[in-house]
Amino acid sequence: MTANTVNKEEEKLTKKIASFLCSAQNELTINISRLNFIDASRTALLNSTKCYVKDPFKKINWIVKDENVKNIIMPFKLDNMEIIANKD
Repeated sequence: MTANTVNKEEEKLTKKIASFLCSAQNELTINISRLNFIDASRTALLNSTKCYVKDPFKKINWIVKDENVKNIIMPFKLDNMEIIANKD
């Protein structure tokens, strides 16, 4: 992915999470399996933290590329997030 594509993906993700935080929904699933492990880690951890600060009862399920990415993020996992390895 190019930097421009990543920025567009992050912008869409930011809007999606802002909408989720304003909704009555308590759980959201987001597929970030196209991101490399650094971008996926940053995206999942920072956005889950933002979500927790605004509403600690809302949960985000993050679908990541594979088990390796999942295992890297797991030690940093927050209570309001779930890491799911992509089955493809």
